[in-house]
Amino acid sequence: MIKKLLLAFFLIGSLSANAQRIAIMGALDQEIAILLDSMKGKKEVERSGLTFYTGKLKGQKVVVIKSGVGKVNAAYSTAILLDRFQPSQLIFTGVAGGLHPEALPGDIVIGTELVQFDFGQIDSTGFKVSPFRKLTGGRHDELYIAADAELLKQAELAAGKVDFLSISGRKPRVFSGRIATGDVFVSDQETAENLYQNHQALATEMEGAAVAHLCRSVGVPFLVIRSCSDNANQNARVNFNQFVEPAAINSAGLVLKLLEFL
Repeated sequence: MIKKLLLAFFLIGSLSANAQRIAIMGALDQEIAILLDSMKGKKEVERSGLTFYTGKLKGQKVVVIKSGVGKVNAAYSTAILLDRFQPSQLIFTGVAGGLHPEALPGDIVIGTELVQFDFGQIDSTGFKVSPFRKLTGGRHDELYIAADAELLKQAELAAGKVDFLSISGRKPRVFSGRIATGDVFVSDQETAENLYQNHQALATEMEGAAVAHLCRSVGVPFLVIRSCSDNANQNARVNFNQFVEPAAINSAGLVLKLLEFL
């Protein structure tokens, strides 16, 4: 009986400790590199084909993971992460294609809302984006998935304290706004303009809304932070290869500063 009680106490304590961790995700190695380099007491945990890194960043207990590219990989990684670590909050960091007419490589977009721009239906009139689905069936009422208000507020405050890397001789600007997610690397000016006009999206990427969907479904506060590596136009691939590393550093730099505010 005593052994059972001790085991139960240990399991509860483990869950409580895990629940205090802040989860940080990125899709690419470059997007989490500065986080892993800065981590204190780093340990690797292998689960379900994924590598999780636990330790401390800025005094906060964290778990960091590379999700892989695309909504399926991001959703799978998020599901395993949420089940295994029960994080208190989840922050996604990485690069994106800038859609705002004034956005340039290196600029930051703090996601106020997320939308899956390639999720919907096609009929004789064309394609229409649909609200995201509940895990148990049926649609949510909202088309856009709102980020956690407190995380958003603290990220905007933290952004004013970050010494971002200059790219092409200019200091990055910080925007707050909607982010459009789809399983496509956008490198077409017309598509980029449509995403900006139809959704007022300031950036486009391939994971954020999938992560937001799962977090929203299970009640975990989340935030997506992106730094522009390109402008989602005909030069996107060239610009991405040129600016992915400094853009990733700028996004991760904001995450590190945000941790000081939490």
